[in-house]
Amino acid sequence: MLLSMRKTAFLTAVAALLIYACGYRFADTGGFPPGVNFIFVQLFENRTSEVGIESIFTDELINEFTSRGNAAALRESADRSDAVLTGTIKQVDIVNISKISEMIVSERRVIVTVDASLVSPGGKTLWRINGVSGTSTYAVDQDFYEITEGNKRTAIGVAAGKISEMLYNSLIEDF
Repeated sequence: MLLSMRKTAFLTAVAALLIYACGYRFADTGGFPPGVNFIFVQLFENRTSEVGIESIFTDELINEFTSRGNAAALRESADRSDAVLTGTIKQVDIVNISKISEMIVSERRVIVTVDASLVSPGGKTLWRINGVSGTSTYAVDQDFYEITEGNKRTAIGVAAGKISEMLYNSLIEDF
């Protein structure tokens, strides 16, 4: 019995050393740039024709910080933060992906592209990522335009969630 416990302890220690030696680390073990403890997430700039999606993206990014346990790092204003996280929604493309017939579309995909950066109070760019894209599919209702538009807004929200996760991960992993 004692030999079995020693063998288990030895194997556990070897496994831990191998994991450490391979550079494996758990998610969210990175951090913000040096000197940045508090971040203000500014309302995204919307350069598309989709009205109001800047709020969806900003809210999703704030939710990403919160769900990852970094809500305490967020500030309500730029003057109370060490850096400002800004984003620009560059493009929203809608493509048909399935049809019932030659003229009737049943499903579309929304593709959203975003740029983001973290800027110090002095205006220095601390982190930047361009061309981050997220997609989501939604159903087209042939009889009710409002339902299709609601489905599209939901899909944009899903794409925003995916993009927010990528932005957060990139920000944390770069430092």
